[in-house]
Amino acid sequence: MSFETCGATINNVLSEQTVEKLASIDKALTFDGPLTDWDELYLGFDLGTTNMKLVALNESGQPVSAVLNDSRSSIRDGVIVDYMAAIEGMEMCLKTLRRRLGDLDFTAMGAAAYPPGISQRTAQVCANIVEALGFPCMGLYEEPVVASVALGIENGAIVDIGGGTTGIAVIQGGEVVYSADEPTGGTHVTLVLAGALGISFDEAERLKRDTKSHRRIFNIIRPVFEKMGVIARDHLDKSGFLGKVPVVIVGGGANIEGAPEAISQAMGSEAVLAPYSMVVTPSGIAECLWRRCHGGHGK
Repeated sequence: MSFETCGATINNVLSEQTVEKLASIDKALTFDGPLTDWDELYLGFDLGTTNMKLVALNESGQPVSAVLNDSRSSIRDGVIVDYMAAIEGMEMCLKTLRRRLGDLDFTAMGAAAYPPGISQRTAQVCANIVEALGFPCMGLYEEPVVASVALGIENGAIVDIGGGTTGIAVIQGGEVVYSADEPTGGTHVTLVLAGALGISFDEAERLKRDTKSHRRIFNIIRPVFEKMGVIARDHLDKSGFLGKVPVVIVGGGANIEGAPEAISQAMGSEAVLAPYSMVVTPSGIAECLWRRCHGGHGK
């Protein structure tokens, strides 16, 4: 199958500085200490369906640390279904962050993001969680906006494969001009894998995350990614941008060998997977907060 292309390769869509910053944040997930010094902290709280993520930047916009924690019991399809469990999950992230920073007390400000298509009242719950954790919530952003900021994309489309949904957003001049969000994400991939192999959800999730198993299992889960591609194709077509803008895939749900190609084939238009795709959204939340307070671009 042939694609319409817009020169959508990582090398000509994302800057070297952007990739280096995402690489640092991805490294911070497993680095048991701060990456750099800080006087002030700007925290991006990502309340994802599969994972909660917390990214900390310093006053210069440089990555200090990043933490990941499971969220399957508290968030479904990007919407918080257990408020107290969500707070407890983020408290675990904060506990890890404090330990990595030397168990020092610190003051910080936070921000959060929400998926497209939900009500403002539902989105506000994300801000409430940040404040319940003891931080002023200085920003509440739509997820495609923060992804575009993290990636430095002024003009293009972002396909966000989360745990519960596939989001699509078109960015023009740094502004979102079209966005939508539909069920089908990484959780659906796990459910299909569990059903096909007759194993538990947790076993399927571990298998899905094992990069050595990707080639063996991909034909089983390919239809889910093809559906994601159809969702993206239909919305890009509806918005009038299909085949006219570079398309970048973000989110941990698509970080499986073969997924970008299956999505591209279903779209009929090339899409590329952002590097370190799991940390794009929390990075963008913290970056948007930092910019709000300091302006300009993070270093």
